[in-house]
Amino acid sequence: MYEIVVNRPLPLDGQEWQDLRAGRLGPLPGTPPELQKIIRQMMHEDAKNRPTAAELLTRRQLLSDEQKKLIMEQNKAKEAKEALEANLRKLTPPRRLLQRANTCPR
Repeated sequence: MYEIVVNRPLPLDGQEWQDLRAGRLGPLPGTPPELQKIIRQMMHEDAKNRPTAAELLTRRQLLSDEQKKLIMEQNKAKEAKEALEANLRKLTPPRRLLQRANTCPR
């Protein structure tokens, strides 16, 4: 991702290579701050502190427009389902009232 942003291959040696190995990343002009933060996390010098590929796939900033739209539609559907269930609960009498109504006096 760093190579894409800087539009050149990673250095093989020299000061920039040493800086990258130490987790020091210079400015990335024209790159949104959120993406810069992700790249910095991905290039952390301690591998344990780098996000996994699975974690990166859940980052909203890295989702395609189609994936973002799908998530928005899923959220709308979830909200509509919850609203419907809430309305049904309001319309359905409590169980104890239903049980009393179903018993016939003898």
